[in-house]
Amino acid sequence: MTTLFEATGVRKSFSGIRALEDVSLRVEAGERVGLIGPNGAGKTTFFNCVLGMLRPDAGRVLLDGQDIGGLPVHRRARRGIGRTFQRIELFADMTVREHLLLADRIRRGEGSLLRDLFGRGGSDADERRRCDEVLELLGLGDLAADPVEALSLGQGRLVEVGRALMTEPRLLLADEPSSGLDREETDALAATLREVQGDRGFAVLLVEHDVELVASFTERTYVLDFGHLIAEGPTAEVMADKRVRQAYFGDVEVGSGS
Repeated sequence: MTTLFEATGVRKSFSGIRALEDVSLRVEAGERVGLIGPNGAGKTTFFNCVLGMLRPDAGRVLLDGQDIGGLPVHRRARRGIGRTFQRIELFADMTVREHLLLADRIRRGEGSLLRDLFGRGGSDADERRRCDEVLELLGLGDLAADPVEALSLGQGRLVEVGRALMTEPRLLLADEPSSGLDREETDALAATLREVQGDRGFAVLLVEHDVELVASFTERTYVLDFGHLIAEGPTAEVMADKRVRQAYFGDVEVGSGS
């Protein structure tokens, strides 16, 4: 495989408290990688350093071997880093298609954001075609004209995935996508995401508390605890690691798979 993304020696402190200590992580092209750890382990801080929302105190963030540490968020997105949010970040008065259309225009740097947000930006046939391709891929075609406030939470999660896909990511950072979902909804989301990833070929870095989802979806996993990496490797082996079970799982039995 070819290394798509790599973070090396990332450190970050807040008011003297070390949130990340010498964290290194890599994702190969087309790979599914997990990042887990208890609350306060530093997972969100790491994501924000990757996205450019925070600047690390030390370390490098590389995409295709190029240092992107000095780039703002929007330029990292245009280089191929997409994301979904732990808390759904959708506009209640916009339709499903409008959310994807907005993401498409932001990626291409076209149109006025305010005009699009207030529904006064018309779409052309090519824009609608790109949106409809993603909607059909996610099973949302019949809901394209519906306002997002009418959707279930699981459907809302898929809209977020669709919006991220409109940016044509090579690396998708998925931040707690199962948050608020029941087991059936989580399994359905994982199946759809796996199918879409297979179709589009992007890599996924998954931050998640749902152990079953991580075990069934990812191929490799990293574990953070108090800002330190305590384990990494094939997901099944990491889940069985004594240090991981003591720090995170206790005596919980977990599944395995990829």
